[in-house]
Amino acid sequence: MISLSIRHARLATMEGAQAAPGDGPLALIEDGGVAVDGERIAFAGPDHELAEKIARGELRRDRGALEIDAAGALVTPGFVDPHTHLLFAGDRSAEFAQRLSGATYSEIAQTGGGIISTVQSTRAASDEHLVEGARQRLARLTRGGVTTVEVKSGYGASIEQELRLLRLIRQAGQGASCDVVPTLLGLHTVPPEMDRHAWVKVVSTELTTEAAQQGLAHGCDAFCDKGAFTTDECRTALEAGVRAGLAAHLHADQLTNTAGAALAAVIGCSSADHLERTGAAGVEAMARAGTTAVLLPLAAWFLRDSKPAQAAPFLAAGVPVALGSNLNPGSQRMEGSSLLLAAGCLFSGLSPAQALWACTVGASRALHMDAPPRPDHPRPPHRSPPQLRLTVRERRQNDCTTEHTESTESFLVPGSCASARS
Repeated sequence: MISLSIRHARLATMEGAQAAPGDGPLALIEDGGVAVDGERIAFAGPDHELAEKIARGELRRDRGALEIDAAGALVTPGFVDPHTHLLFAGDRSAEFAQRLSGATYSEIAQTGGGIISTVQSTRAASDEHLVEGARQRLARLTRGGVTTVEVKSGYGASIEQELRLLRLIRQAGQGASCDVVPTLLGLHTVPPEMDRHAWVKVVSTELTTEAAQQGLAHGCDAFCDKGAFTTDECRTALEAGVRAGLAAHLHADQLTNTAGAALAAVIGCSSADHLERTGAAGVEAMARAGTTAVLLPLAAWFLRDSKPAQAAPFLAAGVPVALGSNLNPGSQRMEGSSLLLAAGCLFSGLSPAQALWACTVGASRALHMDAPPRPDHPRPPHRSPPQLRLTVRERRQNDCTTEHTESTESFLVPGSCASARS
């Protein structure tokens, strides 16, 4: 029974190739319709076909069904943010001033700032403080049309604390107006009370297995770069995650080209993220492996990086490109879908339509959300496909830089327009 129908919309099915020119990636249906049956999109296609199916009784409307006349508004799958660190405590605003004065990311970390300072603050914070802060950030993201948010741990740096953070991520997502996808970021920083070799072993042989067995994480991640963890260390940890049934991701080639992108391909990662310093060999390896490139242009801007990752080499090689916010306490504090879409165009070279594709289909692929659950590793209860999003625009155009002039309403309907076309 149809519980919701949206009529006369500009329907972005997202079935086009991302590298296509103009509006090609959106595969627009200019007068489209959507019908929702409970938690399933029963129809997405031309509006006249929807009307015919209803008239013939092929689609039956519930007595209390809601019908919305979109009047030419744009309907897209929900925005997906595939890369955040939004559960944390502490204040690192002083680092912003340090960077403006010329200090580098590495120099700040070496003087006691950076990730380790957030670890100390997060460990000391109460569960209630951490959950409330995360919920507020999730609420702000959902107001901008985000319906699925990946959230990483990584600020615990011990077995007990990392498992605690994964539980709190799940708790923060309960009752939120979006789906939350938890990721274990075991190799984020070396704990102050342990040497790196011991920590890599703990993450690989104990923490990852425990997080997977308890159903606390959907994915696993590691920070592969100079001053962080080596390719060998990251490979050891991520392969343990893959064996445990987790989707693997990798922070790769942000500060230096350490062959992180190629490593992500070898492991079979769902995504490699950052990629500011990735070379041609890494791009080609990702294309062969089917690994999605998650570009984080807001982070490059916030860090005043003169070389943000460019989409063109990845698109040319056939690598799907996603955009993520990288929302975190120190190196990227800006929020907003409009800002991310604009940054994807202005800094990473995407067209507006390609950026919309990157924030929906591309981001969903980065999180491996379109893969069926394995029988021995059932889908966690907090994981679901992207949700339907209705955006009412004052002007009928796909200009991602003018989203701030629009009103947005999100309908929490699992599935995407593209998957339901009939």
